[in-house]
Amino acid sequence: EKAHQLKEFVESLFEWVKLDAGEQVYHFEQLDLNELTRNIMADWIPTLENSHFEYDIDIPENEYFMKIDVRAYIRILNNLIQNILTHSGGNKLTLRITENESQAQLAVTDNGIGISPRDLPKVTQKGYTGTTGRKYAKSTGMGLYLCSCLSRKLGLHFSIESEEGAWTKVRIGFPRNSMTFLKKEE
Repeated sequence: EKAHQLKEFVESLFEWVKLDAGEQVYHFEQLDLNELTRNIMADWIPTLENSHFEYDIDIPENEYFMKIDVRAYIRILNNLIQNILTHSGGNKLTLRITENESQAQLAVTDNGIGISPRDLPKVTQKGYTGTTGRKYAKSTGMGLYLCSCLSRKLGLHFSIESEEGAWTKVRIGFPRNSMTFLKKEE
């Protein structure tokens, strides 16, 4: 467990340094957001089950093609889920992808202890580990910072809502202008 934590820390630190130095290289590909998200979540299911986490994954059958850097998107989603498992204190994760007139939206919610109103505006700041609410003892303060930075670099909208003692929800908006929506053939 300690080796895994150290590996995660080193990977986060390396990514953090590349982002700060402007050295991160992005490779955008046209991909189906739903299929990519399904594949990432399929890899997480054994970990969620071993951690006794309930999960509700709702990804539409529609294809949402968009240009995205796969590595960066995987990093964002992995950081969010790891953050929930490590810091939420909850036992349920909900992931939903929805669409409206202007964007597709990914929402990842947990039923944990939430983030205090005092900490909420700061949780995406580099190195911020919080003062109350979530379990910050193992935090490096890089997970949500990296999610926020990578989202901006990909042209995505990143936001966090929380009710202390009840839940936290992270939303990522994928602007329609970067996507082509297609219905799957019946």
